[in-house]
Amino acid sequence: MGRFSHLKNNTNEKHNKCVIGLDRDGVINVDRNEYTWRVQDFEIIPQSLEAIALMRNKGHKIVIITNQGGIQKGIYTENDVNNLHQHLLKLLGQAGCHSIDGIYFSATSLKNDPWAKPNLGMFKKAAEDNKSINWAKGFYVGDKITDLKAAHKIGAMPILVRTGHGKDTELLMKSRYAYKQISKKTKVYNTLWEFAQAL
Repeated sequence: MGRFSHLKNNTNEKHNKCVIGLDRDGVINVDRNEYTWRVQDFEIIPQSLEAIALMRNKGHKIVIITNQGGIQKGIYTENDVNNLHQHLLKLLGQAGCHSIDGIYFSATSLKNDPWAKPNLGMFKKAAEDNKSINWAKGFYVGDKITDLKAAHKIGAMPILVRTGHGKDTELLMKSRYAYKQISKKTKVYNTLWEFAQAL
């Protein structure tokens, strides 16, 4: 069975609005259609860092939740991912977001891994670590159907962005009857910045 890791960052009580969960690849950084684990390959989607800073400054709790299946495949290590996430936190600080509530990543993308999306292990652990997180009153932003499924299952508002695989996911969601309930609940935005402005 898979593992997960998480990085807790400094937070404080002024961030008392609902939680916003964020996928990473395709939402914050460019999805290269291959695993991204080196700092030099980490390309930020325009205005995504500013979007996170805006959401944070509006008082929201922020949690990044991402599958990192390359760990289980032996392509990179948990330490590589932690190093990349430290780089991300530095970039966020430079963009005006000086804290978030955590980064959680699974070591696989396997369907039977309780930690990997669309399963809810990482979401439940985030709520366990921070008692003020209530997913039923929050949002989860992603670009893949697994992100929307996880949001739906945990009771959060699913948010689809059209960056990354978002446009393909939008078409898939609308074309399959199996996703009818998710489609009804999901709100769609062009970018994370557009969503942040709409909050």
